[in-house]
Amino acid sequence: MSVIIRPIETKDKQQWLNLWTGPGGYIEFYKSLDKITPEISETTFARFLDAKEPVYSLVAIDSSNPDKIIGFANYLTHRNTWTINDALYLNDLFVCQDNRLNGVGRKLIEAVYDEADRLKCEKCYWSTQFENHRAQLLYTKVGVKSGFLLYRRK
Repeated sequence: MSVIIRPIETKDKQQWLNLWTGPGGYIEFYKSLDKITPEISETTFARFLDAKEPVYSLVAIDSSNPDKIIGFANYLTHRNTWTINDALYLNDLFVCQDNRLNGVGRKLIEAVYDEADRLKCEKCYWSTQFENHRAQLLYTKVGVKSGFLLYRRK
């Protein structure tokens, strides 16, 4: 499969929303439809298009159907206390069920790595759920486990 990776554009909004919160989409996979309101989705998409925001999205497109988005990688950059330059956090990675195991996820991650280099980010990292074993199969090929556990506020 030949895949094109490019920055998200205004025209991609409805397709991105469908992959984000639609049936079989990213938010449904994480059983979080009750947490992601339409306002959050609208704000997130607007941030992708705002040059002042350090929030970005890349989309994957099957070159045989260039009008259809088959995956996305949402990421952000931020300051940190361990490096002078920013870090890049890959917040969300999603590939449509029909296009998984075809290298699309890997290509999205590699494109995010390219973005980290372009933005001069010294770190590039992400997290996943312990039970997301399919994703971990890919992640161990393109990255290394950090050795840290992720905690959050109760």
